[in-house]
Amino acid sequence: MRKIAERMGSSVAPIYVNFKNVDELLETLLEKIMSVCRKLLAEENSGSPLRDIGSASLRFAMEYSVIFRDLAIKSGKYMQGYDEKMMPALIEEMQKDPGLNGFTVEELKTILLKMRIFQLGLSMMAANSLLPKDYSKQEMMDILSSTADDVIMSAKLRRGLFKK
Repeated sequence: MRKIAERMGSSVAPIYVNFKNVDELLETLLEKIMSVCRKLLAEENSGSPLRDIGSASLRFAMEYSVIFRDLAIKSGKYMQGYDEKMMPALIEEMQKDPGLNGFTVEELKTILLKMRIFQLGLSMMAANSLLPKDYSKQEMMDILSSTADDVIMSAKLRRGLFKK
């Protein structure tokens, strides 16, 4: 709490007045992060909910890179809470996608997990400036979309849903 107060240029008193402990402060921060993520998702409207989820996640990583790095690298316990709270809403969005018709909730969770694994790696690279210097946001979105297509196509092939 002292480090937070120091970074804010404040004493610890206002923090302790509003939060009982660090966990409560971090829980409040996580709620705010989820609110920002929902806002970013609402701003995306490609017609493909899975693409919109990826785009919003990538935007968060690029626009809030310090918070993203801390959450992704240091705060496993809090990211688990984020996943538990956001998963139902994300699956609900995916169920609106005609391209994902025929998949069970469990299959959608697997598709989402595979995409999150890829997106997390891409986001980490973007947040840490590890991509080629001239790599644009559009190119990141293109590779994210291409990977989503690959994941969905392989899931459909496994299920026998792919139509030639």
